[in-house]
Amino acid sequence: QDHWLPVLRTLGTRPWFEGRLMVSRAGNLFDAEGNLTDAETTKRLAEFLQGFAGSLQR
Repeated sequence: QDHWLPVLRTLGTRPWFEGRLMVSRAGNLFDAEGNLTDAETTKRLAEFLQGFAGSLQR
């Protein structure tokens, strides 16, 4: 990952390092249609996406 930093800087991107979402047993958290069924993971995913979206507005 560190090797990508000079490339990203050259391209003028702003990497987002603030968020992290790790989901254990992810294969067990979705139904047959691919919907996320775990309430706690849904909440954590929403918070993660809010942080990422907020970084785009800076």
